[in-house]
Amino acid sequence: MPETLEIQAFAYTKLSPGMTNEEIAAVLAEHKLWVKESGGKRANLRGADLSCANLFGADLSCANLGGADLRNADLGCANLRNADLRNAKLRNADLRDADLGCANLRNANLLGADLRDADLGCANLRGADLRDAKLNNDKTAIDILRRATRSDGWEFFLWHCQDGFYVTAGCRFFDISEARQHWTDTRAGTPLGDESLDILDMFEKAIQREFSARFGNT
Repeated sequence: MPETLEIQAFAYTKLSPGMTNEEIAAVLAEHKLWVKESGGKRANLRGADLSCANLFGADLSCANLGGADLRNADLGCANLRNADLRNAKLRNADLRDADLGCANLRNANLLGADLRDADLGCANLRGADLRDAKLNNDKTAIDILRRATRSDGWEFFLWHCQDGFYVTAGCRFFDISEARQHWTDTRAGTPLGDESLDILDMFEKAIQREFSARFGNT
């Protein structure tokens, strides 16, 4: 994945006192035309107050949502692929089944957000606050400890959760032993299988280092 360019911090002017449903609908309609290359214009919602907004299933791919207030917003099944969400406030937002692939979530606040079945492939999560985010299998996140991409583009995440460490890859959600069993059963003796197991080896070493850093070599 290409390295993300460093972006100098900048202030956002918050739209006040919050957008009406009609204003949101108008922006989405123009953005839909822009995405289809049929006129319209790209959604510029930088700094907008969209807290508690119903954006379920909205197409906001490539939209500018930098610094937007999306706390408690319903973004379930929304298309946010390649969206600019730097510094966005997504605390307690519903992002179930949302497409966040390649989105820029640098320094975003995702505290308590619902990320069950959300696609985070290739997303920039540097500096993002993922504490208490809800994951599959009723797990609650502390942070992403590691991530790795297989040669076919399949991305693996190692989540540090409140009750342990878990691996996600696409729709799959496993603990380390389950992950190892899955890719042994389905990919044994193949180059992708070997890569998958190499990634899991790396994840296990990261877990060991995390324990050593926290508790010392006992």
